[in-house]
Amino acid sequence: MANIRALTFFILFCLLVTHHPYLTNASRHHHHHRRHHPEYNPSGNHGILTVNNFARGGDGGGPSECDGKFHPLPERVVALSSEWFNNGVLCGQRIRIKAKNGRSAVAKVVDECDTGRGCKHNIVDASKNVWKELGLNIDDGEVPIIWTKI
Repeated sequence: MANIRALTFFILFCLLVTHHPYLTNASRHHHHHRRHHPEYNPSGNHGILTVNNFARGGDGGGPSECDGKFHPLPERVVALSSEWFNNGVLCGQRIRIKAKNGRSAVAKVVDECDTGRGCKHNIVDASKNVWKELGLNIDDGEVPIIWTKI
């Protein structure tokens, strides 16, 4: 009988030690190792402009997420990183994109640049005419910009 009590005490003690918040790290606030994901900022969002072809057969893949359509030139359209795209909240809305050279362009949000499939978290993937209006060289590939909703 004494052995059963001792064993019971030992098991309870082990449970207490391994689960009590003051004796373990459980009381600390844990952060998962995640990147900072940008949220929309009405005063301006710092991002990276990339180029995409939203036409059928273009490098954008399938039809756009917002309307299920392709968007050939001369349309000025963009895909936003998943966090900014926010499950389609910005679909059909126009954004103003400003480049460091002082020029700006307006484009319509039509698609998502899916961060779950390798898109970075700060991307504004734009059609060639957006780059042209901004006076940027498409061969640069990635250019820092600031964008806002109109």
